[in-house]
Amino acid sequence: MDDLLEYERTHEIAFASPRALLEARMIEAMDKARRPHRRAHRNGVAHRRKAVAR
Repeated sequence: MDDLLEYERTHEIAFASPRALLEARMIEAMDKARRPHRRAHRNGVAHRRKAVAR
């Protein structure tokens, strides 16, 4: 019994519901879509600002 519980704990993906797997895929896709913007900012790349006419 302990072996079964240990396997379930270490292989959570095998016991996840189809809905949970779908939600995880959607969250991953959303993170991938946002990632380039965060990466550029995190690496210290300055955002271009519009010049203000005086």
